[in-house]
Amino acid sequence: MDYSARKGKMCKSVKCSTIFFICVEITIILSVAIMSVCMRKMLTPNKRGFFVNDESISHPYHVSSVPNYMLYTIGFLVPVFVMFVVEAVYIRRCMDNHRIHRFLPEVPTKFTFWSWRCYQLLAIFVFGAASTHFLTNLPKYSVGRLRPHFLDVCKPDFSLINDTSRYIEEDVCTGDHERITEARLSFPSGHSSMSMYCAVFFILYLQKRFRFSRIFLLRPLLQVSIFGIGLYTGLTRITDYKHHWDDVLAGAALGCILAFLTMHRINEVVFKHKRLISDLEINGHKSTPLTTVISTATSV
Repeated sequence: MDYSARKGKMCKSVKCSTIFFICVEITIILSVAIMSVCMRKMLTPNKRGFFVNDESISHPYHVSSVPNYMLYTIGFLVPVFVMFVVEAVYIRRCMDNHRIHRFLPEVPTKFTFWSWRCYQLLAIFVFGAASTHFLTNLPKYSVGRLRPHFLDVCKPDFSLINDTSRYIEEDVCTGDHERITEARLSFPSGHSSMSMYCAVFFILYLQKRFRFSRIFLLRPLLQVSIFGIGLYTGLTRITDYKHHWDDVLAGAALGCILAFLTMHRINEVVFKHKRLISDLEINGHKSTPLTTVISTATSV
């Protein structure tokens, strides 16, 4: 078998294996997302009792200052858009400077590099977000802590309560059933966990990728602004009486932890090409097996 035939066979094998792994990764992401959605649709939160004179759950019901659509639109679209643009600029500079073509003269086009890199970033970012959503809902339904506005949406029927000073475990609520169910999902704050996940992830990505030496305070300014948006989102959950302060703190901690773990995985998978290029510079292209060259070109 001649060289061109062997190369074509290897490239086809690499392409098939890449498609297979992409399908597996998408399946994993969808599985986590579906589990989280099913948890909200099928499970009922733990029904905890309450005191009708408990001031911590006697606050009025308010509409959210940061609605869900705003949280997910800004939290997802802005980081994804910036990542796609930054990676396009980075790959263009990298390939124009011949950092890759010196050792891999048969690598795919810039668009292929960019699309593969964007897929890797997007897949890991979305998986981290889905995991954050799932791990937030898990204690929500297990604990069933009452929101600060619980009594306002519960509207207890006092004719069913003989002693207002006792701990009430019976169903005495007369308010809207959907709002009552939501009022039992205070711990931890979903807005806080998701906003801090997106904010901290975005901050870490800018720390890794954003380079603009002429204005050396530009990156810190962007990072502080992003963190401020995430912090503000969490604080509105307290001022809107949607969560207790420790609910917001727990959600923020969860989001930060998931963001650090997600970025750690990105450093291992997506940004590993620097090490590969260094190895090629040391060993030289001629000593690199063809399978390594092809797999490197498709996984950078």
